[in-house]
Amino acid sequence: MTTHELKIKSEYFMDVARGRKSAEIRYNDRNYKVGDFLVLYEIDEHGNRTGNQCTVIVSHILDDAEYLRDGYVMLSINVVSRFI
Repeated sequence: MTTHELKIKSEYFMDVARGRKSAEIRYNDRNYKVGDFLVLYEIDEHGNRTGNQCTVIVSHILDDAEYLRDGYVMLSINVVSRFI
């Protein structure tokens, strides 16, 4: 298991933190694996961290060229902790 630190726009952050958004589409430049943790740092419209963060665990990975652009994966996620 690996922990990845990632930025996430404010418009998506709260839905993830509240458990309403349970998937992320990301470029797979980090070789994501089931069981990896993602520490998601909320960023504002200027790309600055707001101080809010949420940790999720990857429960499933969809890597299918029929549905996603080449190099992208859909990560199914579950909230582990949040700091808002």
